[in-house]
Amino acid sequence: MKIESIFGPVQGSLNDFERAFTEVLHSDIPLANQVVNYIAGLKGKRLRPALVFLASQLHGERNPDSMRAAIVVELLHTATLVHDDVVDSSDLRRGKPTVNSIWDNRVSVLVGDLLFSRTLTALLNLNSPAALAIISEAANRITEGELMQVEHEHDYNVSEPVYFDLVAKKTAALFSACCELGALAMGDNAETRGRMKQFGENLGIAFQIKDDLLDYTGKAAVLGKPVANDIRENKVTLPLIYALAASPAELCQRIVAMIEKEEMDESEIDEVVSFVDDAGGLDYAEGMARNYSDAALAILDLYAPSETRDSLTKLVQFAIAREN
Repeated sequence: MKIESIFGPVQGSLNDFERAFTEVLHSDIPLANQVVNYIAGLKGKRLRPALVFLASQLHGERNPDSMRAAIVVELLHTATLVHDDVVDSSDLRRGKPTVNSIWDNRVSVLVGDLLFSRTLTALLNLNSPAALAIISEAANRITEGELMQVEHEHDYNVSEPVYFDLVAKKTAALFSACCELGALAMGDNAETRGRMKQFGENLGIAFQIKDDLLDYTGKAAVLGKPVANDIRENKVTLPLIYALAASPAELCQRIVAMIEKEEMDESEIDEVVSFVDDAGGLDYAEGMARNYSDAALAILDLYAPSETRDSLTKLVQFAIAREN
């Protein structure tokens, strides 16, 4: 299943979004414009704007505020990606060279800052204290999540609760904000907003667990980035957390020593992946992703059948079945 086929009910909104987003990105500074045009060309799944539109349409007809909200969340998301690539020293994003690998870290940080400032300007267009609160909370949680990830690099005793807290902040916070903003665009109903916020949180956690699994099971050509990147960067994710907790201490020490090497060869990467798989780490993470996706689907069951609900259902299923 291709994600584009899921967005049918909001494809018109997404087409309008592309035009509006390109306009928002424009800068009169030649260097900035060159970089943001490059970023625009790296167009991803547009999952977050689609979530805003679908969450909004689930509660009524198209509303101009949903377009404004979609621009806000995509600006914030893009800014965080540009900064993330600097933090992680990443060379590839969606199979293409990152901004920092083409220009340098100075340009990347400043363009990320520019995108954050555009986020604030776009947020003003919503003219909504509630929307401001949602985005402020999301930005705060995302930053905390990134700091937690840095803090727990090389921490092979990290617990599952810490992992899930990190994932909820780093990834699910923006999914949650997208869905809550979509509901808010149709009216400030606390129950509806809370329901969609929780839907986005569950979907975001399931999505991130699947991302962590793909680091072990994916193919570089499909992912658009190297596989086993988390292992190489000493990021301890759910499959490894489970495998280390379920295995004898002596074996764990040998695996950790291997991961901690400055540079691992392919045979060592394969050994770590086999260790995680043999210990049940991949199956366990798959099961946890299903648990969170089931929780998201249970929220959708509260709504009457519709084309929009069907799209959201397929989106949840895609989140844990995808290959990239």
